[in-house]
Amino acid sequence: MAFMTSWTLQHSDNRTHISDPTYIAHHDNEWGVPVHDDKLLFELLVLSGVQAEFNWPLILKMRKDFRVAFAGFDPLDVACFDENKIASLRDRGILKHEWKIRDIVNNAKRCLEVCHEYGSLDQYFWSFVNYKPICLKYRYSAQVPVKTPKSELMSKDLVKRGFRFVGPTIMYSFMQVTGITNDHLVQCFRHGECLELASST
Repeated sequence: MAFMTSWTLQHSDNRTHISDPTYIAHHDNEWGVPVHDDKLLFELLVLSGVQAEFNWPLILKMRKDFRVAFAGFDPLDVACFDENKIASLRDRGILKHEWKIRDIVNNAKRCLEVCHEYGSLDQYFWSFVNYKPICLKYRYSAQVPVKTPKSELMSKDLVKRGFRFVGPTIMYSFMQVTGITNDHLVQCFRHGECLELASST
């Protein structure tokens, strides 16, 4: 799980040590912002899962390619991918292993089931925190965990529903990037800004 530890450390405001403009823009504008759009929630669920193969800066650079490959991350479209579509994505090489593509298609189908039950992915994922972001006050990157009881609970429920590649560490990364938890260090300018965004939504 070292890749997830790297995610946490890099996003927990060692920003000054990173020169990649795409990565900095992600930190400054997106990471930790509460997400309630279902397509974006599905997108970030997928991208959190592929960190086993790619580091986050590379994922951000490939993000447009992922969006094109996976129909703008519309779960309704991705759930309909047939064998020909899966084979074409495999041949394009956006992911090294075909089973990872199949996992994404499977997760899209499971997302539709969740939407049928809860009304939306938004309602489902945010129900784990009673629809209110967790705002922690870490001062040091070493304090930021790679998983929590909440992410373990979320992971367990997703696995029970048939989702794949949704372990508790991956789900904690998902919680961070979707603003379900605000893990910007207290001295980071984004800590307070994300707190205000959470209050306004």
